[in-house]
Amino acid sequence: MASLSSQAADIAAAVQKLETSPDQVSRAERLRLIQSLEKLKLELKDPKEAIFDHLTNFVALANLRALLELKVPESIPLEGSISARDLAGKVGADEALIVRLMRILTVTGIFDLVGPDEYAHTKFSKAYIEGHEVDFLKLCCDEIFVNTTRLPEYFRATSARDTTSMTDNPYTWGNGQVGKTFFEIISQEPRRIQQFNIAMSTQDFTLPVLGMYPFGEELANASDLENRALIVDIGGGRGHSLIQIRERWPDLKGRMILQDRPVVLDSIGELPGIEKMAHDFFTEQPVKHAHAYYIRRCLHNWTDAHCVQILKSIVPAMAPDSRVLIGEMVVPEYGSERPGGVEDMAPYWMDHNMFAFGGRERTKSDWEKLVAEAGLKLHKIWPSEASSQAVLEVRLA
Repeated sequence: MASLSSQAADIAAAVQKLETSPDQVSRAERLRLIQSLEKLKLELKDPKEAIFDHLTNFVALANLRALLELKVPESIPLEGSISARDLAGKVGADEALIVRLMRILTVTGIFDLVGPDEYAHTKFSKAYIEGHEVDFLKLCCDEIFVNTTRLPEYFRATSARDTTSMTDNPYTWGNGQVGKTFFEIISQEPRRIQQFNIAMSTQDFTLPVLGMYPFGEELANASDLENRALIVDIGGGRGHSLIQIRERWPDLKGRMILQDRPVVLDSIGELPGIEKMAHDFFTEQPVKHAHAYYIRRCLHNWTDAHCVQILKSIVPAMAPDSRVLIGEMVVPEYGSERPGGVEDMAPYWMDHNMFAFGGRERTKSDWEKLVAEAGLKLHKIWPSEASSQAVLEVRLA
């Protein structure tokens, strides 16, 4: 651990650059500065006092989720302020409740307390009005955390085991429906499945497609395009990835095929330059000898056994030079390089989410073992600039 004085010097240099040339500061540099500040704060903390930081974070999240349900962020004027009494009247809540819920959120800087029980927005609270990330936060709170906060009880009831089942896990246990999958349970109530669909569609806007694998360069010289598709997006949802790839590299030639369940494809209109094809990725891939089979943000939802089955369904269709491109997170291992020198927290809390219903985020070692079981080998990892998002390029073994 660097000395406090050297840490402070590094922070001062970074702050000076932010002040003098803010446009020249990359996302990676900004995140490194934030993490330096966090490390410095940790050095200054008393270990026992730091225990209570967990309670602060938990209660702030719980209160925030309650205020989102009451539509408090959108009920506060964008300019100026509002009293607890007027805010309570707008959202149909007790004034005393608003005051109690808001206390920790003003102290932690989400909202601004500008007078006695008088509130105004900050740049952070405004993000909860229409940010894409909010829908995903609500889903995590309502469907995941409500069950994983019961892990001690779950372990006492079932033993402390890792989740390797889609139908017997903390989520199915917490819902009292062991034997059903997450999707079967969440589909039982229109409100819950609607929340899930919104959260998944808005996540497409927040998780990068580009900036990792250079589709335009790697596929520019693809041959025999009369007989071979250029790229097949397996489980590609509403075509978000292929649309971005086509817009980024408009000169790419060859067929682009979007595969998903019929109910998904039927919900979208025509996509210029993209073919739609109904397909269940647990069955054999019908498009033979494509140059690239792309599967993004799907495999982390499934157990290792399911993922092997999905990948094995692609293998018979591959030509010797075909590649499978897997868009997923890669959880850092001991000694592994962090993209941009940044410790990305997302793979850790996302793995917690996946653990709840049987999926998982995976390390490089996990991926190597998984693809090998399917008759494939990891050729290269194409990382993002400053996060654990990556594209894993996989070839025939």
